[in-house]
Amino acid sequence: MRVYLLGPRFEDGFVDNVAFALTSMGHEVSGRGEVSHSSYWSFPRRALRALEERVLGDKPSPAEQALPALVAQARPDILLALTWDIHPEILDRLGKTLKGKRILWWGDAPANSKRWGLVNPGWDKVYVKDPDAVRKLRLAGKDAALLHEAMNPRWHRVVAERKNDAVVIAGNYYAFRQAVLVRLANDGIKLALYGTKPPAWSAPEIRRDFRGKYVMGEEKSRVFGEGMACLNTFALAEGNSLNCRAFEIAGAGGLQLIEHRPIIEQCFEPGKELLSFATYEELRAHIDRATRFPAEVLPIREAGAKRALAEHTHRHRLEVILRDIS
Repeated sequence: MRVYLLGPRFEDGFVDNVAFALTSMGHEVSGRGEVSHSSYWSFPRRALRALEERVLGDKPSPAEQALPALVAQARPDILLALTWDIHPEILDRLGKTLKGKRILWWGDAPANSKRWGLVNPGWDKVYVKDPDAVRKLRLAGKDAALLHEAMNPRWHRVVAERKNDAVVIAGNYYAFRQAVLVRLANDGIKLALYGTKPPAWSAPEIRRDFRGKYVMGEEKSRVFGEGMACLNTFALAEGNSLNCRAFEIAGAGGLQLIEHRPIIEQCFEPGKELLSFATYEELRAHIDRATRFPAEVLPIREAGAKRALAEHTHRHRLEVILRDIS
C-alpha cells in the first residue's frame, strides 16, 4: 500500500519509527523529508511556528495549502497523520480526492490536542491511547479507537547490561517530573538526566544532573540498559495512558519504575515485567530493592524486553490500523 505520513520526521521520532515499520512491512511511504531533532525543536523554528499560527489565525498555513497537490502526486491509499492535525478546510479537500482513508493516530496526551485536533470532522478514523478519551470522542460522533504507542526493535532493544547506580530519565522536564526528581535528589539518589534541555526556570538539582544530551536510537537503549533503573513519570495532562518511553524502556531491557495507572495492566504485568508505584514510598522501595539486589530484579528487565518485542512494536500497532480500514 502507499501511505502518506503527516508530521515532522526526525531520527527515532514517531514518524520515523512508523515509516521504518511500514517500509519493513513492504509498504511504500511518502511525506515530508527528514529534519534533525535539534533543528525542528530549535528556538527559532518554534518561534516561527508560533508566529505563523498567531498571524494566520484560523486560516490554513502555506504548508497546508500546498498539501493537496503533494498528496495528489503521491496517490496514497492511506493518509496517516501522526500527532498532527490539518485545517478542516484542507482535510475536507483531501477527502474529495483521496481514494483511501484519512487516519489520525494521536500519540500525545489527548489534552494537548489544539483547535479541532481530535474532533476535526475530516478524520475518517481517530486512534488515541487513553480509553477515557475514546469514550469522549465517540460521544462527539467520532469513529475512535484505543491504540497504544510502541517501540522500534531496530534500536529499542537490549544493547547493554547494568553498569551504574543511577536512576535514568530521558524526556522532557515538566514541573511535575522535576518535583519528583528533586525529591529523589534531596534523598541522595543518583540521577542521570537526558533528553530535551531543561527550561530556564528549572530547579538547580535538575540543571546539575542534566547530562546535556538528547539520546536517540541505540544510544538511548544503551543508557536505559546501563542504568540501575529507569524512571517513567507522566505530566499532569496525561490521563490513563502510557507514553512511548513505557515501551522503549522495556524494549531496551531497562528496569522500569513507572507511575501507576490502570492501563498498564493491558500492556505489562506489574511486578514481573516492570515495577509500578503510586506513592513516593513505593518508588523509594523499588529503588532500594534495585540498588541492593540487582540479581533479583534482572528477570524483570528480561521479561519486560520479551513482552515489548512480542506485543508492542510499531508493526503490531500498524497491523491494527490496516486491519480496521481494510
